[in-house]
Amino acid sequence: MTTTNRRVATSLASPDNGVVVAVTPDPVTPLALTLRRDLPGFRAARHFELEPLGATESMVARLRCTDRVPLGLGETWDALSFLVLAPGYLWPDYRVEIDATTAADLEIREASDVAVLAIIHAHDPLETSTANLYSPLVVNRRTGRADQVVPALSEREVGWFVATPLPGEGDR
Repeated sequence: MTTTNRRVATSLASPDNGVVVAVTPDPVTPLALTLRRDLPGFRAARHFELEPLGATESMVARLRCTDRVPLGLGETWDALSFLVLAPGYLWPDYRVEIDATTAADLEIREASDVAVLAIIHAHDPLETSTANLYSPLVVNRRTGRADQVVPALSEREVGWFVATPLPGEGDR
């Protein structure tokens, strides 16, 4: 994948009305994350390490859970990880809206606090992989507080999908 250094201004709307984030193509850097609640579908998965692939900064990273995630019957999973990407590189018009409560819980005070990550669903062949742009991870890059934002609206209403195809070379 080719990356460019486009800059899109990140903006915050009035905290009383929620926050709209215009996602920037900022590189992912190493960071310890603490989710404000369990990652949906993974009970007790709250603590993660963000590990950029191939360098100290990248548009793609591994999100590795440092918690033991219960599977049931006393078994745990201690190897939970996801591939994530900074969506601003591939979708320059991508926007995320979060409510005022989430912004306050994540201690978001200014636009530079915010990083957005999309979980990649890797497929074989790799070109058929998708990204979850419907419910991204919103991260306070200053504090490491994070949450997976799941909109109340449908995918069609939001305009982004759980299984958004990665753009081909001609689409960027």
